[in-house]
Amino acid sequence: MLTINKVDVGYEAGKPVLSNISFSINPDDRIALLGANGNGKSTLIKLIAGSLEPMNEDGSGRISRDGKLRIGYFDQNQSDELEVTSTAYETLRAAIRGLEESKIRAMLGKFGFDRSKSDTKIAELSGGEKARLLFCMMSYNAPHIMLLDEPTNHLDIDARGALIQALNGYEGCIILVSHDPHLVEAVADQLFLVKDGVVKPYDDDLKAYRQLVMDQRKKERSNAKKEKKKKKQKAS
Repeated sequence: MLTINKVDVGYEAGKPVLSNISFSINPDDRIALLGANGNGKSTLIKLIAGSLEPMNEDGSGRISRDGKLRIGYFDQNQSDELEVTSTAYETLRAAIRGLEESKIRAMLGKFGFDRSKSDTKIAELSGGEKARLLFCMMSYNAPHIMLLDEPTNHLDIDARGALIQALNGYEGCIILVSHDPHLVEAVADQLFLVKDGVVKPYDDDLKAYRQLVMDQRKKERSNAKKEKKKKKQKAS
C-alpha cells in the first residue's frame, strides 16, 4: 500500500529528525513504533500520514502510495483542536458532509454516544469521550491504515479493553505509538525501533526493549553525574 524509500524527514531545512528511512507497509501489518520521547516516532507517523514530505536535499527520497489509499490518523493532541462550542454530533456532521442525521447518530452510537451525549458540547466532554469522538471521526470512511499516536492516554480500563477488541477486529493495517505495553503486546506483531535518527526493525520482544531502555537511562544518569562532578572540579 505504501513504500518509503531512502527518505529524510524533519521540520527544519538541512536538519532531518530521521534519515534514510526505507520500508514498505502491507495491508495486514500491525506495527508498533518503539523509542524514547523526542526520538521521532510522531515525526514518522506524520510522514506516513502525508502531513510531512521528504526533505532530502538531493531529491532522492521517495514515497509511493496506492492511489486509493485511505489513512485514518489519531493524534493525542487533536482533542485540543476540537471546536469547544460545537456538539459531538455537529463535529462529526461537519467532518462527514452529505450524510443523513440518522446515520451520523448511528455512527456516534457505536462509540458510546447516545442522543443526549451526542448533543453535548465538546467543552463538557471528558478526555476519554473526546478521544472516542476522534476515533469515530477517524474510522468513519473505513481507512486502509490506522495511525494511532498514544491512543490510550485519556481512556479508562474499560475503554482501553474495548479499543483493543476493536483494533483486533479491524482488518486493515495498524501503526501504533504507545507507552502502554499491554496495548502493544495485544495489537502489534512487528516492532520498529526509532532511535538516533534511524528507523529499523526490532527483533527482540518488549521485555528486552524495556531492559534496553533501563540500561540507557542508567547510562544517561551516570554520564550526567560525571559531567556534574567535572563542573564542580573545574569550579573549585
